[in-house]
Amino acid sequence: MAPRTSGDRFRLLVYREAIGRYRLPAFLLTMMLLGLWYALGRFPLAWPPVEAAPWLMAGGLASAVLFLFALLGPRFAYVQARRDHLRVQTPIYRMKVSYRRIHNTRPVDVARMFPRASVRGSDRAVLSRLYGKTALGVDLRGLPLSRLVLRLFFHRLLFAADTEGLVLVVDKWMTLSNQLSSLMDAWRTAQQARPRSPSVSASAILNGEE
Repeated sequence: MAPRTSGDRFRLLVYREAIGRYRLPAFLLTMMLLGLWYALGRFPLAWPPVEAAPWLMAGGLASAVLFLFALLGPRFAYVQARRDHLRVQTPIYRMKVSYRRIHNTRPVDVARMFPRASVRGSDRAVLSRLYGKTALGVDLRGLPLSRLVLRLFFHRLLFAADTEGLVLVVDKWMTLSNQLSSLMDAWRTAQQARPRSPSVSASAILNGEE
């Protein structure tokens, strides 16, 4: 059997909580705005005025897009161990973390990493259903992207508060840890087995030797 070149996809629960909580409000807002828009064209209403119909339709469509994003977005947020890197996929951006950057992996208690008293209100709502879970911490030798890009495209709760690294809250963190360790070990073994090109000394270069 050929060696495995990629692990399973593990959904990032931070995005399930951060995006999924807008699903019901977006659905209700869509129904309200499109319902009013539909009623304006068929019934005499004292409010809203007929002139508001285009705005109601636009608002309803925008709310519908938000609802679809809240419904489907979390499904596109996952982490996966690959042949030579760790893939962190969000609904709008993909980050590849080379195994060269990974210094260590460790279990992380979500409640200890992000104490309730130290996080802002919006993050507290995201974490409320994640407290009590164990995450996989991935300590890094430097970030793979600039901090500006990370702030723009990644949720801040993906990053450790105590060191430079990732906090991956998934349903089966031990399975993810085992797959990541296995693929990292295979990658390192392959790197060590690769033939190295012979080095040429400085004196040989100066003497014109090959």
